[in-house]
Amino acid sequence: MIVLDTDVLIKILNKKSLQGQEIYEKLEKNGGHFGITSITLYETLHLFMKMKLETPTIHLLQVYGFSKQDAQKAAELEIELENRGVKAKATVLMISSIVINKGASLCSLNADFNELKSVGLKLFMV
Repeated sequence: MIVLDTDVLIKILNKKSLQGQEIYEKLEKNGGHFGITSITLYETLHLFMKMKLETPTIHLLQVYGFSKQDAQKAAELEIELENRGVKAKATVLMISSIVINKGASLCSLNADFNELKSVGLKLFMV
């Protein structure tokens, strides 16, 4: 299973984005089974509402919520990174914890996630 980060979802939703089309084709070749986190849903909806754009039909995607177990994992990840002198955004930690706990891979263009590979985050390279 592959979980899409907000940046990737936005690229795919932008019909004019060649990079978005390429990413979507790679996802399809990989079986086409992908979803998003509730954090990505929030970030995407916020962006579209703020820009006064029609909200896309992303509600059709599988959405993985942020559970108690994910909160526990996010806190563990943050402490582990802090012990190494690395600061991570809360949303990055939350998305990473959901993906790790689901045994999934994250598809993102955001370099902030690279630091989390050392603590178990699998990335789907695009």
